[in-house]
Amino acid sequence: MKKIISYKMVPIYIFAIFLGAMTGYLISVKQNEMEREAKSAKYEKPFSIQQEALAKRADFYKKLIFKTKYLENGEVVREEQKLTPSLYGKSKEELEKIYSGWKVIKFDDEEIVLYREKEGLPPDYYIISVVDGYVALLKSDGNGHKEIVEKTDIPLESLTPFDRERVMKNIITKDKDEAYQILANLSS
Repeated sequence: MKKIISYKMVPIYIFAIFLGAMTGYLISVKQNEMEREAKSAKYEKPFSIQQEALAKRADFYKKLIFKTKYLENGEVVREEQKLTPSLYGKSKEELEKIYSGWKVIKFDDEEIVLYREKEGLPPDYYIISVVDGYVALLKSDGNGHKEIVEKTDIPLESLTPFDRERVMKNIITKDKDEAYQILANLSS
């Protein structure tokens, strides 16, 4: 009977598997990078001669800062970017029209700060709550919505009065591992 696997070929097989895994990993990393760049890409109209002249001044060092306060937990999320050429020379009132729903709270030579308040939690927060009488793990999307990550088999009635009250009021955490640790503690 002929041997199916030659022991001399094992290192070659392992190397081929390793090479395939690394190739897949690198392709995945490159694809994620391209998606991230596509999300952050800003499409702008060609700017006028006046805007081009303003760009040659120090205005292009100006920062555009977006601050969003999430009302459910009070956290303020800050996003910063450089001022785009299409915004050069715009007044405070013009910026508030362009960015409807935002209020300009700072407008000086160094930075422009836009502020808004939103219902819900910032994106990627985890919430331990009750769904259909059972403890569940939810995840916020940053727009006031929550999606179910996992519905456990822990009935609300099986919890201690203290834990039941905490879950009914929602236990909020930013860390997924911490959320699973809390779930583990609730189930014991």
